[in-house]
Amino acid sequence: MKNYGTAAAVTGTALNFMLFLTKVYIGISSNSLSIYCDAINNLGDTFACIIAAAGFLLVRKYTERQSARTQSLFTFVIDLIIAVTGAYFVYNGTERVLYPLPVSYSLKYALVILATIVIKIIMAIVYSVFNSKAPSPVLKAMVTDSILDCFITLATLMSLFLVPRTEFAVDGFFAIITGLAITVSAVKNIIEQSKYLIND
Repeated sequence: MKNYGTAAAVTGTALNFMLFLTKVYIGISSNSLSIYCDAINNLGDTFACIIAAAGFLLVRKYTERQSARTQSLFTFVIDLIIAVTGAYFVYNGTERVLYPLPVSYSLKYALVILATIVIKIIMAIVYSVFNSKAPSPVLKAMVTDSILDCFITLATLMSLFLVPRTEFAVDGFFAIITGLAITVSAVKNIIEQSKYLIND
């Protein structure tokens, strides 16, 4: 189980950091807040994968019961990072709605963002396969996060397409909606893991 988990976490760290660099470049170049926030989301996922990798390495020394509690603790930390990222989206989205800025649409950028969605789908499938072979709450959280990220990035792609065609800061609204979705999902998982850690 530890080998599958470590492999998934290391792969996730590399791919999420690559996605972060790609999206932050496009976000800054196009002045799109939703894409920039999506990039920060990938950066948060990168740190989450690093934490997951550390967790999988640590549980090698523990008993099965200790391993389960350790994984639950690391899942809690990962969800906490995701929740903070979601709150960051809401804050920046609100600021963009209040103080809108022009956004540049580019077919090239749109295609690159579409490619990042495909990468996230592949990551979700790989994590799911690993989780089926060696079930882990950490891997399950990574699967859920990757699927959610697909919808988030799809929303940013729609935002990039709609902004030049509307008279209001649609990317700000997308950032707020995305942030709320991320935060609610993460908080639910935090509550679930908290109950396990307290009651077990």
